[in-house]
Amino acid sequence: MKFFGDTLVIGRKAIIADLHLGLIRFYDRRLIEKAVKVAEHAQTVIVAGDLRHLGKPSSFEDFIREVGGIAELILLRGNHDAGIEARKGLRIGKYGIFHGHAVPNDDVMAAKHLIFAHAHPSIFIADDVGGHKERVFLVGEADVGGEIKRITVLPAFNDLCASTAVNLERPSGFMFRRCDYTRWRAVLLDGTVLSLDSL
Repeated sequence: MKFFGDTLVIGRKAIIADLHLGLIRFYDRRLIEKAVKVAEHAQTVIVAGDLRHLGKPSSFEDFIREVGGIAELILLRGNHDAGIEARKGLRIGKYGIFHGHAVPNDDVMAAKHLIFAHAHPSIFIADDVGGHKERVFLVGEADVGGEIKRITVLPAFNDLCASTAVNLERPSGFMFRRCDYTRWRAVLLDGTVLSLDSL
C-alpha cells in the first residue's frame, strides 16, 4: 500500500474518493483529466464514494466513460451518489473499502484493514497570519467490535471540497463516533507524517 498524492495504491489498484463532480462545474474537466492520469498507471480504479455532488448537474457520465475506457472502474456508493449504479462496499483480501457515511456489509467490516472516505480530512496549520488547511490521509488503528484493525481515511480527490481540520474538530462518519482517532497520524500529500496528538 502506497500513497501517491491524494491517491491510495494497492498493487495495480488505485483508490480515490470524494470527487464531488458538479460542485463547481467548470472544475469537472480538470478532475476527470486528473483521474485519467491515475487510470493510465493502474489496472483498476476504485472510487470510494461521492463521485458526483448531489443536486448539481455534473459530468459523471464523462468520468465513467473516460476513466472506465482505460482501466476497470469500480464505483462505491457515497451519500451524494443517488442515481449512480454502485456497490455499498468492497472486500479485497485483507482490505475492506467503503465510503464511510453508512455501515457496509459484514464481510467488508470483517477486513483487517478498513479504508474509507467521506470525512474530507485535513489538518489546520497555524502561521503568523492565521493558518491554512492541508488535505491529508489519516492512518491508525481502532478497536472495531473487539478487534484491532488498521484504518486509512482517504482525502477528498477534489481539492476544492471543504475539508474538516481533524486537529480541531471531529470528522463526520460513523467510524469517528465509534473510535478514538486522536492518536492517529496525518500523512500530508507530499508524504510528511504528523501525529495528531502533537498538533
